Amino acid sequence: MRPVLLEMNGFASFREPTVMDFREADYFALVGPTGSGKSTVIDAITFALYASVPRWGDRRMVANALAPTTDRGIVRLVFDLAGHRYVAVRELRRTAGGVHVKNARLERLADPAALGAPDDVTEVLASDSEVTPAVEKLIGLPFEHFITCVALPQGDFAEFLHEQPAKRQEILVRLMGLQVYTRIAQAANTKAESEKQHAELLARQLEEFTDATEPALQAAQGQVAALEKVAERIRAMLPELAQHGAAVAEAQQACAALAEERDRLRMVAVPAGFEELGEREGEIRAACGTADEELAAAETADTTAREQLAAAPPRASLEQARRDHAELDETEERLLTTQALQQWRAAALRDVIAVEKEAERFVQQARQAREVTARSHLAAALRPHLRAGGSCPVCEQRVTTMPGPLTAPDLDAAERARIQADHEVERLRGEWTKASRAEQQAAGELNMLAGRVATLRADLAGTPALEQVTAALARRERLERTAEEADAQLRRTRTARVSAEKTAAGVRREVQAARAVLEQVRDPLVTLGAPALDRDDPTAAWTVLVSWAADAAATRTTALSGAHERLARARGRLTTAEDRLADMLAAPGVEFDTERPFTETAEPAVAAALRGARQEVRRLVERREQAAKLDARRQHAEQAHQVAKTLGHLMRADGFPRWLVTTALDELVAHASERLAGLSDGQFELVHDDGNFLVIDHTDADGRRPAKTLSGGETFQVSLALALALSEQLPAMAAAGAARLESIFLDEGFGTLDETTLETVAATLEELAIRRGRMVGIVTHISALAERVPTRFAVHRGRGTSSVQRETP
Repeated sequence: MRPVLLEMNGFASFREPTVMDFREADYFALVGPTGSGKSTVIDAITFALYASVPRWGDRRMVANALAPTTDRGIVRLVFDLAGHRYVAVRELRRTAGGVHVKNARLERLADPAALGAPDDVTEVLASDSEVTPAVEKLIGLPFEHFITCVALPQGDFAEFLHEQPAKRQEILVRLMGLQVYTRIAQAANTKAESEKQHAELLARQLEEFTDATEPALQAAQGQVAALEKVAERIRAMLPELAQHGAAVAEAQQACAALAEERDRLRMVAVPAGFEELGEREGEIRAACGTADEELAAAETADTTAREQLAAAPPRASLEQARRDHAELDETEERLLTTQALQQWRAAALRDVIAVEKEAERFVQQARQAREVTARSHLAAALRPHLRAGGSCPVCEQRVTTMPGPLTAPDLDAAERARIQADHEVERLRGEWTKASRAEQQAAGELNMLAGRVATLRADLAGTPALEQVTAALARRERLERTAEEADAQLRRTRTARVSAEKTAAGVRREVQAARAVLEQVRDPLVTLGAPALDRDDPTAAWTVLVSWAADAAATRTTALSGAHERLARARGRLTTAEDRLADMLAAPGVEFDTERPFTETAEPAVAAALRGARQEVRRLVERREQAAKLDARRQHAEQAHQVAKTLGHLMRADGFPRWLVTTALDELVAHASERLAGLSDGQFELVHDDGNFLVIDHTDADGRRPAKTLSGGETFQVSLALALALSEQLPAMAAAGAARLESIFLDEGFGTLDETTLETVAATLEELAIRRGRMVGIVTHISALAERVPTRFAVHRGRGTSSVQRETP
């Protein structure tokens, strides 16, 4: 697994969107102050893959993944593996119930060079809870092994060194892909148990074939031979039996034919009601004649009434003339009334005009009298128009003090007279307006009525008088009533005629049916010698037919007695032959239908019995063959059980896989020891004793001591040597499909090294990344080590969020 692109948004200290591009960064360092978020980058890679971070101490805990001030976060990792490019995405959501992982996906990009842009074509491999198992299967490592061999977190760098032997063996089994042998053992044990159960099942099935014995087969073959002989004897007897059966059938048919003819002849009788049918036919003919006469008279009366009505003046023109006469009388009367009203209103208008003129003369006189009086009292007339602060109309001086009013009784009287005269003129003008409108309205109505009278007189010119119109309407109404009555009578006579015709048709059908019955009774009897009949006289024909039928029935009765005697003799001969055949069938146990003739059932019954016997022979042969096959399969299942059981025993965890792990651990320790010698300047050598790691100190008389007794710096050197050996040797040791450790991320320990060892570690990491094609990422505070790394990611913390900047020397 080799990271390509890491996106963080709202993850831990990275509250803002952050993108880290690992392309062309096979060897990089994460540098920055303590607490800036360097280890969080490694945590994000692990979280994107496994939804957990080792530093949290609990795989189920995800609350630390989401930044405290955000409600939503996302981690997206693009990585390469085995020539393909994948994308692992996990979204974080804060709800009332806490922080949860949502919308997790594992996708494979169709283009190995793409970076998972929204428009890139992808194939979804897993989603939600299925993502982590899919990642474990894809990479080949569970979470615990990944943080032991790939992403080594703070505090856990030496976990592989200090693990218990059994736990270390489990890790190596997963890393080397040796779990296939465990699966082989499990499959072999499962196969052994399955074959054992299969063999037991086959043995139980063989118990069901106890009937397929050699004596049973011989007995079935003997039954076939016996039935074949019976079949030959029956085929020889069938012609005789068929002859007797034909004689019985012929006698039965003769008896049945005579009995049937006798019964048919006895049933010949005159139908009930046939004699009354002639009387009803005559009555209905008379009724139809009467109905025809009444219909002709009604049609004549209806035609006459319609012609008289058509000759009379139309009702609409007569009614219109009557309405016009009535309207003319009413309009002329209104015209006279309106003329008088108009004349009266014209006279009233003239009176109002005369009074108005007189009032206007009086107003003129009042105004002249007021002006004369005002000139004699100028001061009194002006004083009411003065205003404080205004100018005097006489001297144009400013009025500062309002003088008191002057009394001028005659001037006031003149003013009141003028005002009263003006009011009277206004009132008379209003009356003139009303009188003028009334007079105009009367004149307009008078003109309208005069025009309507002229129109009506023109319309009535040449028409009869009102009395003549009224008389014509009365005659028209009488003609209409007569026409309606004639039409009603015509309808009734037509209905009566139709009813009489229907009744006559029914009687005719009955007569025709009676004739048909006669023919139906006589025609089938022609073969029996029925005489010819007079069809024009049904009564006489029925008499002749009934008499002949009685004589013919008596003749058939006599012949039927002789036919019954012949039938009894034929049945006796048939019964004797059938008894011999029944004895023949009973010997081999053939079952047959006793209710049907032997000629129909004997041969099919023997054939069915023979087929059953032959089928039983075939069944026994087949069951014996099946039993032989089952026994062979049982023996094969027992052999397969033994083989699978042996293989499962050999592939147990303490067998072949343990030997492989021990061999791989020997090689791993040998290479780690070489690395450790280089890192410790030849001081230490790494060995193991039954899975427990020991260190040989060449500066202390080659003394051996457990790895747990090493100091912090020494522990780092040994752990780094093991990690590098795992990364280098695993591809050669692992089986096909094992984990591929293409990357390693180190997050501790460099501060415990002296300058010489640090130089050796730096050179080792450079060789691993540059020459051996591994991606190596380190987290360090040591400037001397960081400066030697070709790519650096500087992590900063500020304004509440961490940020990353790529630096290339």
